[in-house]
Amino acid sequence: MAAQNAMKKSLNAVNLRRNLLPRSFFPLLAVLFIACSGLASPTYELGPTYGHVRFSITKWGVFQEEGSFRDLAGTLDFDPRRPETSRVDVVVQAASIDTNNSTRDSTLRSDDFFDVLKFPTLEFHSTQVVPKEPGNFDVSGNLTVHGVTKLITVRARLLGMSDQPGVGQLVGFETTFRIDRSDYGILGSRWSAGRLVLGREVQISIRLGGVRRKQITQ
Repeated sequence: MAAQNAMKKSLNAVNLRRNLLPRSFFPLLAVLFIACSGLASPTYELGPTYGHVRFSITKWGVFQEEGSFRDLAGTLDFDPRRPETSRVDVVVQAASIDTNNSTRDSTLRSDDFFDVLKFPTLEFHSTQVVPKEPGNFDVSGNLTVHGVTKLITVRARLLGMSDQPGVGQLVGFETTFRIDRSDYGILGSRWSAGRLVLGREVQISIRLGGVRRKQITQ
């Protein structure tokens, strides 16, 4: 009997709370839910038209050898009002390496360096974006080179945003950072006959330009 009375009191309390809420509460809640579901950051398509991946490395302790990767693609989710929700994913085709020397490029594509047949892509997938001083962000993520993945953090700078007729909404970022190639197993031991001809440290400069993806309307 006591249990039944307790159950009745609980149901009465629930009904009382429902009656106290305005009739417009639940429709308003539904509107808010729909509105919040549209807060996803705009997505920008990345490619070689407005971006590049370049690198430089010291040779014989004197010269700077430079090159780039011509084929890159990816996406960037970015809303300047909520930069901490940003995400960037970039995939670079290793075989697109270009040092303006076809013989050297063939050597770099071989299994003595990038081994592009076994590891066809270089990739970066962000895991966290932390806003810093205006227009600057610490971007952490997984960098995969030569089949080896390491968590890195780089400082990225917003170059700007604009809306260009006939092109679309644009955004640009750039970053420069250094990695140790030996950490990723890129040794070139056969080519160098075991000598340290190339420095271990590689400077990488990335500029990404994105065009906002068109929204599909039903």
